[in-house]
Amino acid sequence: MTAPSSRRPGRSRRAAATGAPIGVLIGLSVLAAAFALLIGVDNPTGLLVAVPCTAVSMGVVLAGFFWLDRWEPEPSRLLLLAFLWGATVAVVVSLVLELASSEVLGRGVVLVVAAPLIEEAAKGAFLLLMLTGARRREFDGVVDGIVYAGFTAVGFAFIEDIGYIAQSFGEGTDVGAATIVLRLVMAPFAHPLFTAMTGIGIGIAVSRPRGTVTWAAPLAGFALAVGLHALWNASVTFGLAGYLLVYFLVMVPIFVFAVFWARSQRRRERDIIARQLPAMVYYHWLTPMEAGWLASIAARRAWRKAVAARSGRGAARLLTDFQTTATELAFLRDRSERGVAPAGAYYLHAELVERLARDRAAAQAPLYRQPAVAPPLAPMAPRQVGAR
Repeated sequence: MTAPSSRRPGRSRRAAATGAPIGVLIGLSVLAAAFALLIGVDNPTGLLVAVPCTAVSMGVVLAGFFWLDRWEPEPSRLLLLAFLWGATVAVVVSLVLELASSEVLGRGVVLVVAAPLIEEAAKGAFLLLMLTGARRREFDGVVDGIVYAGFTAVGFAFIEDIGYIAQSFGEGTDVGAATIVLRLVMAPFAHPLFTAMTGIGIGIAVSRPRGTVTWAAPLAGFALAVGLHALWNASVTFGLAGYLLVYFLVMVPIFVFAVFWARSQRRRERDIIARQLPAMVYYHWLTPMEAGWLASIAARRAWRKAVAARSGRGAARLLTDFQTTATELAFLRDRSERGVAPAGAYYLHAELVERLARDRAAAQAPLYRQPAVAPPLAPMAPRQVGAR
C-alpha cells in the first residue's frame, strides 16, 4: 500500500466554507444570464429579479446542508467543486443533450423521460468522481452522499431557476411572480431531493462490505432520483391541479421523510463518535476532559466560543482543527471495525494519530484554557479496542 498524502484537508475554516458557495452564487450570475439568453430570454428585468431571488432561496437550501454536515465537515474545496460541477458541467451537458434529443423525441418525451435521466446522470457523475483517487477518503457514508449530492444539485438549480424565471417574465409580471413562487418558495428543494437519492444509494454502498449492495444501492438510488424527477416534470403537463396534487401527496411527504431520515443519520454519526472516544482516551490520544468536550456539537461549540473569548479567533480555529482530526480518527476506526475502511487505512490511521498530536501542540494554550466547569457529557469508561 502507498501511504496517503499528509496534506491537510483544510476543513477548519467553516466561515470560508460557508461563504465560498454563497459568493460563487454571485459570480455564476453571468453564466446564468448566458443560459437565459440561450433559451431565448430577452427581458433584462426578468434577469434582475431572478438572480437575487434565486440566490436567496438557494442560500437557504445550502444552509440546510451545512447544518447536516456539522459532525464531520467536508473540505470546502470539494463542496465548492460540487457546486461548480452542478452549475457548469451538469448544466452544459444537460442542455446540449436535451436540445439534441428534442429534435428526435419531441419536447414532451424529453421533458418527462429524457430530461430526468440526463440531468440526474449529469449531477450524479460528480458523486462517482468523488469515489476516485484521494477524494475517496472523504466519502465515507450516507451523510456525505447527501451533502455532496445537495451541493451539486443546488448549483444546477441555481442556473436553471434563473433561466426559467427570467424567461417567464417575458410572458408577463404575473407569470414571472407565479414562477418564483412555484420554483423558489414551494419547491427550492426539488433538485436537491432528487439527486440526494443517488447520494444515499452511493453512501449506503461505501458504508457496507463489498457485495450485492455495492452496485445495487447506487442503481436503486439513481432509479429513484430519475423516477421522482420524471414524476415532478410530468405533473406540469397536467396543469396547476396536477402540479399541486403531486406536490402535496408525493413530494412534500418524501421531503419530510428525507429530512427526518437525514437527522437520524446525523445522530448516527454522533453515536459513532461517542463509541470511539473511550478507546481514544484509553490509548492516550485524547484526555478524558477533551473527550468530554468532543462528545456533542453543543459542547464543541461552547469550547470554541470560550477559547475565542480568551485567546482570539485564531486559537479557536486551531481548536477546530483538533476537533475535526479527532472526528476523522473516530470515523476511520469505526469503518475499520466494520470492514469498510478505504485503501491505505493503516497509514491513514497513523497519519491521523500523528496529526492529532500536532494539532494539540499547535493549540496547546487554547486546549487547556477551558472554562472552569465540567464538560456537558463525560466520556464512558474506556474499552479495549485495538489500534488499527
